[in-house]
Amino acid sequence: MTQRLDMRGHSGVKQRKTSRDIRQKDPPMSSTAWRVPLIGALFLFALSAVVLMIMRPLMAIDETRYVTVAWEMWQGGSKLVPHLNGAIYSDKPPLLFWLINIVWSVTGPSEWAARLVAPAFGLLSVGLVAVLARKLWPEEPERAGLAALILGTSGVFLLFGSTTMFDTMLTAATLTGMLAVWAMRDTERFAPVIGLGIALAFGVFAKGPVILVHVLPTALLMPLWATGAERPALKQWYARIGIGFLIGFGIVLLWLGPAIIFGGAEYREQILWKQSAGRMVESFAHGRPVWFFVALLPFFLWPWGWSRAGLATFRPSRLWEDAGTRMVTVWFVAAFVAFSLISGKQAHYLVPEMPALALILSGLLPTAERRMRWLRLLWLLPGVATAIAAASVHFGAFPELPEGTGSWLFVIAGVAMLVGGALIVLKARQGWFAEAFVAPLVLIAIQIMVWPILWKVYDPAPIASLIASHSENGVATTDRGYAGQFSFVARLENPVTVLGNSADLGRWMAAHPDGLVLAANPIEGVDGLSQIAERHFRQNDWRLYQVAEAIAPSASDAAATPSSAN
Repeated sequence: MTQRLDMRGHSGVKQRKTSRDIRQKDPPMSSTAWRVPLIGALFLFALSAVVLMIMRPLMAIDETRYVTVAWEMWQGGSKLVPHLNGAIYSDKPPLLFWLINIVWSVTGPSEWAARLVAPAFGLLSVGLVAVLARKLWPEEPERAGLAALILGTSGVFLLFGSTTMFDTMLTAATLTGMLAVWAMRDTERFAPVIGLGIALAFGVFAKGPVILVHVLPTALLMPLWATGAERPALKQWYARIGIGFLIGFGIVLLWLGPAIIFGGAEYREQILWKQSAGRMVESFAHGRPVWFFVALLPFFLWPWGWSRAGLATFRPSRLWEDAGTRMVTVWFVAAFVAFSLISGKQAHYLVPEMPALALILSGLLPTAERRMRWLRLLWLLPGVATAIAAASVHFGAFPELPEGTGSWLFVIAGVAMLVGGALIVLKARQGWFAEAFVAPLVLIAIQIMVWPILWKVYDPAPIASLIASHSENGVATTDRGYAGQFSFVARLENPVTVLGNSADLGRWMAAHPDGLVLAANPIEGVDGLSQIAERHFRQNDWRLYQVAEAIAPSASDAAATPSSAN
């Protein structure tokens, strides 16, 4: 009797169907059809990122700080060693600041031009994840387009991808590294080794040695995901990994060598130790418990992992069914564990692993979401929670917010958008089509609902405009943690003097008649200093004081109350 080859082996024993078998029951996709969802993903990410940026100001303290560093470089500062407020800035490498300056050489020092640089790498990452999916599963071209769509419309990636930070650049570097690692498995040519070195150097220039945590564990754990005949010889493999590392290190030395010479011993210690290994050993910033990323995992999976079909892709049998899925699983798990054990943690540290989740989720089964469509409403929960919080502002739930930050009009507009989103997700026949619009719609609705808070509490422009109009005789601040919040927005051409104590204030006043002093707390009992404005910004009511045109000799010894310095 003739045996059915798709269900039985030659012995006639029934074989277990894999998810790939189920997917391949659908009509085959042409070799180019996957480009349609890729184009859709690129369009949705670009449009959503621009809209999200339009709807919020340049956010302190991260975005304002990074654009200020680029501004000081533009003003004639060192191109090798970044500076913030006149002091060496060792927290981050210079790639983002270089790129902003390159863009400014065409557009001039525009805030919008600067804000588009980092999201451009988010767009690049959406394209790269499709390329990687094509390499991992060449017989399933539909996964390339779906992986791009999942990444480009995932909530966490959209949120951080629309900001002026380093994570999209690091994501692009990580994807480049994974492409090189996979190519090294398939060929003995030297080109992928060079590609690995370039990817590692790219990551170091983007955010520092942390790129090693994102890429090297997957490469070193190759025996876990490459099995049988597809596994390269171990000795040759690790030798090629080492050569790739040395190539990357050599590229980085082209900048790092001169930088540590001109930056001095302090910069050398900070950039080589404190910002990488020091963070792993003992947190000096952003200390979090070991379970921090476990608690955030649902947000990283939103919305694509908030469905039965999405959760099904994380079954152990699915995660280990082929070499490509095994590699992606090792990539995510290794980075997740490593960053959980590192003392310093921030939510955006795992953004470079979002492509790994997108690649896993691209194995969604096409027939898994035909019933219980009402469960799709769960995808809107972040927006509903924000609506409740925004409405509660009107009932005194957040007394620390200044007056005028609550508006029923914006809450109603955001809720109306959520209702429209609910209709879309309920009516859509294909779950993946509905999910593609969830995060963009919900994030935009959230920003509509918190619009008054964003612009009345977090916008540095009102204070910066006052500083700009009174800055000709010098600007100082009693905020010892000043991080350039106003320097770029005010287009200051000189650093803001940070005053450590009341004696510093007196001496600065004597040397800067008619100068301007910023204070996050009141300055009391100082002659020759008059308050000219007060504006709320973030958690403080900032006060602007102007020094009298002529200061009496005794004023230089004036003593401020303890509240004058932060």
